[in-house]
Amino acid sequence: MANRGYSAQAHDMFKKAMPVMASALALLVFGGMVGIGYLVTLMGSSPPAPLSWTPRFFTHHWFYMVMGFTLALISAELLVLLSAEWSKRAAPRGLIMAFVATVWASAFAYTLASKGLGLLLSALATGLVLLHVKRSLLTRSWIGLPPTHYNHLLATTLLLTLILTLAHALDQLGLVDPLPLNLALASMVLPVGAIIAVESRDIPLLMGIPPTRALAEKREQIRTRAVTGYALSVGGILLLSYTGSPASLALGGLLVLLGGVIAASSVGLLGLLEKTSAGVPKGLKGHSRLHIMLSFAWFLAAGLIAMAWGLGAEMPLAEDAIVHSLALGFMFNVIFGVDAILLYGHAGIPINRVPPPTPIPTLLLNASLLLRLAYDLAGAQLFGLVLASGPLAGLAILYFYARNMRHIRRLLKTTKTPG
Repeated sequence: MANRGYSAQAHDMFKKAMPVMASALALLVFGGMVGIGYLVTLMGSSPPAPLSWTPRFFTHHWFYMVMGFTLALISAELLVLLSAEWSKRAAPRGLIMAFVATVWASAFAYTLASKGLGLLLSALATGLVLLHVKRSLLTRSWIGLPPTHYNHLLATTLLLTLILTLAHALDQLGLVDPLPLNLALASMVLPVGAIIAVESRDIPLLMGIPPTRALAEKREQIRTRAVTGYALSVGGILLLSYTGSPASLALGGLLVLLGGVIAASSVGLLGLLEKTSAGVPKGLKGHSRLHIMLSFAWFLAAGLIAMAWGLGAEMPLAEDAIVHSLALGFMFNVIFGVDAILLYGHAGIPINRVPPPTPIPTLLLNASLLLRLAYDLAGAQLFGLVLASGPLAGLAILYFYARNMRHIRRLLKTTKTPG
């Protein structure tokens, strides 16, 4: 068939990322099952027979989901897809497989050996990705452009994650005094920092749109807002996680709130897309815009919950609400809105062949989060419907990737020509 924009090189990069993506989704399923069992227990029941094994892993749930699933998902982009896009320097297969092995070793060690060893291996996995980012994203692009704020924010996010994880590993191993940090909250630096960085990059790069004077005039303003929003948001999360002062909750929540507002304004470049992106289907633009709005709505909700909690509101499960608002609501609304386009681009499929997105993952994910917050903040079980919150979120994520991978495989078969 005629060449319709298929790139064999892009396809190869996409396949190269698959071991990391597959590991991420496997850890999502395992960690999600543990989370469902924990939710059943919170409501005063025993987990059903298929989940009877989960109670011993309840305290490990955050680790599987953040240092396992989230780290692997973000690293698939950094090791292969974003690196190839920026500098055409995707990680070698040896480094990719070393990362995959280290992530799995960290999960097994955290579960079966010691939390300290598991965290130490997680720090090692993060360090492997950071080393590659230094070589691929903190250098000039393949067309000679210097690294932008986007590149530096991604590296900063990994460095902060590495420092936090290593510090807690040494804490767990008894090599330093106990740290006054809640690591489950502090680990939100990884998804929040990475998503703000990726969202803030130039929209023309994201959508494959040529630069225009209107975009150039806005670019510096957008970058300043992105860096400011990032600094406030990440600083707020670190304050939230500080256990040494009750005031840190309210102050941290305020910083998250302010950072979210400023970071959201940094994607205001989307407004110019309506005038400058005639080649992008309207449905895709509207889809991305809706999901960015939803993502920041959950981000601001996390800040408001933290402020109310810090000011004395009775919220026994406020921490759970904050973590899920950020790690699911903020991160995955962005992924559902942006990767519905970018996954195809990474596979070398032109934007005019991207299939219309489906609302199913969005509906499942946000229904799951609303049910969870109803229980976390008000104890509302809604006739047991809150038990569906865990499975709904997992199904949303798995359905999103399964559907898009199926479409990508089909399109590659019908458009494949030598690249």
